[in-house]
This record gives sequence, structure tokens and C-alpha cells, in this order.
Amino acid sequence: MSERDVPEVRTLDPVVVEALASIAHWMQRRRGPRLRDTFRRSRSLLDRDARSYAISAFKHLRHGGYDFAPFLVRRWALANGWKEPDAQLLDDYAAGVLAGVRYHHSDPVGHDAIARWQRVAHGAPAWADPGRAQPGTAFTPRN
Repeated sequence: MSERDVPEVRTLDPVVVEALASIAHWMQRRRGPRLRDTFRRSRSLLDRDARSYAISAFKHLRHGGYDFAPFLVRRWALANGWKEPDAQLLDDYAAGVLAGVRYHHSDPVGHDAIARWQRVAHGAPAWADPGRAQPGTAFTPRN
């Protein structure tokens, strides 16, 4: 078995993972008063504030020199319980930022986002893509 036959493990930098976790946290924050939260639901990336946060996070990561593959971003999202449409939108926004698409959005992330994510991710291991199931594994559909 040569080195070419060994599959390459794809990883996401811990700072990128922390940025993705902050996007998830932004999407799940409360929208109403604490005692009477009538809007207790998770946002989707179709919400303009969540969309702006995701695009800003990817722009900050790109400007900070961090590399992220859009398909790995989608796989991370699916592995962490995101819904399929939101994971696909996250992939699309990541690909758009890497391609240089000029999105019209605000910057809710803040100018110190990279430093904040670096502090939290200090010493954390990189996220490894679990990959696809082994060939021959039976497919079990979700209900």
C-alpha cells in the first residue's frame, strides 16, 4: 500500500470551528424578553441577521488567513445537528466569500472576532471529517 492509497484526512482549523460555533450560537439566541420569550425558536440562515453574521464570519476568517473548504463547513454543520437547508446555505456563503462575491450585509461579528476565536480555540484539536460510511454499509433513512 503506497502513500497515494491512504485517504487524506480533511480537517478544519480550531479557529474556523470556533467561528462556526459562534454562528450556531448567534442563530439560537433569544429574540424576546427573558421571562416571556414568545419567539423561542431557532433562526435559519434565511434570517437577515443570521445571514449577515455568517457572511461576516467567513470574511473575517478569509482576511485572517484561515483556510476553510465549503464542503467541510457543510459537513461540520450536519455533524453538529444543523438542518440540511441551513448547512447548504452555510456552504454557499462560504463558497461565495472564497470566490469574492460582494455581499450586501452588516458586520455584527465585530473587529476583534479573530482574536476572540483564537483565545477560545487555543490548544483545541482540529475537527476531522468523519467521511462517508464504509462501502457496503446499509443505508438507513431518517424518519
